[in-house]
Amino acid sequence: MVYFAFGETMIDSESADILRQNAQKLKEDPQLVVTLVGHTDNLGSAAYNLAVADKRIEAVSDRLRSLGVPRSQIRRLPVGSEQSSKQACDSEACRRTMRRVELVYERR
Repeated sequence: MVYFAFGETMIDSESADILRQNAQKLKEDPQLVVTLVGHTDNLGSAAYNLAVADKRIEAVSDRLRSLGVPRSQIRRLPVGSEQSSKQACDSEACRRTMRRVELVYERR
């Protein structure tokens, strides 16, 4: 998983390392496909959160592509706050775990 700061779409150095490892895994096995699932915290409107989730997915996808992963191995699924809004979360520590892009693998 790749985590983001509030309202941010930038990939930090820790996340960059995680994405390098995932890129290597994808390049070594062309039958693997990753779905990037974008989540946000429960603050903001549903439309805003969906847009932020999509931008975070785009940042992760762009980084994977820059590391040599073919577009055909990357799928996108922005969820926004759809799932996180159902959680009782009123602390920053809890919200931080919601602001993420999950990398979900499957075989073709």
